Amino acid sequence: MKQFSRGQDFFCDNHGLIDKEHNPFEWIILAIDTSSGITSIAVARGTTLIKSITSPVNQTRSEKLWLEIESLLAQAGMTIRDVDLFSVCTGPGGFTGLRVGIAAAKGFASATNKPIVGITSLEAAAFSVRPATAVCALVNAYKGEVYSQLFSFDGEGVPVSENAPLVSTFEAALDRVVARDELLFAGDAADAQADAIRARSEKWSVQRRGHCLAEDIAALACLKSARGESDAAETLKACYVRPAEAEIKLSLGLLGSKIKRSLKPR
Repeated sequence: MKQFSRGQDFFCDNHGLIDKEHNPFEWIILAIDTSSGITSIAVARGTTLIKSITSPVNQTRSEKLWLEIESLLAQAGMTIRDVDLFSVCTGPGGFTGLRVGIAAAKGFASATNKPIVGITSLEAAAFSVRPATAVCALVNAYKGEVYSQLFSFDGEGVPVSENAPLVSTFEAALDRVVARDELLFAGDAADAQADAIRARSEKWSVQRRGHCLAEDIAALACLKSARGESDAAETLKACYVRPAEAEIKLSLGLLGSKIKRSLKPR
């Protein structure tokens, strides 16, 4: 990773001067996570956290989210126009929550003509317990299931997926990585099942995250944007892993004809 020294208008690395405008390590980044039962928002300058908040979900999440973002930015002496990069958790997680957060982030990016970086909840969970050789991220999928994915890390500390994200029972998720010797587990599902994980192998461990997920989303978004891995609002997509409840019922013929028509692609 490049190390930048601060100047007035430019930043200097080993290769010469870098225009401050194109240095993500000095960008103001707003990160949003609405993938679970907790809403978290963070504002950072590059990988350095400025401020973050968390709040429990209520029925007015979509209305409350903007007020929380506005309040957080105001506390940091900023407005939405000061944000250089938007980042958001793209899932997997709760469908309704994801749609609220992604819609908000895409709306902000589109209105301000700024880039956006999507970070999965599994990536963020793995990143939150860095450094590590290998991390199995486990995120609550409800209905007795978990989302799981195995990660290693590259030289810049960015998670690299070793397999595709999967939704399964908790036991099946552990069976999937049973061949791994030393392994660190992270994520809310790992926190909830810490004793069961340790019981499976004396070389398996669980590291709990001591801060909100939006903080990790902001830092990881900075690292990714520094290597050109960003999106435009219109290209960002959610990572659902499994179909929504309505889509499942549709495939089983359990929805009325009017609802079926509304779900058909146009």
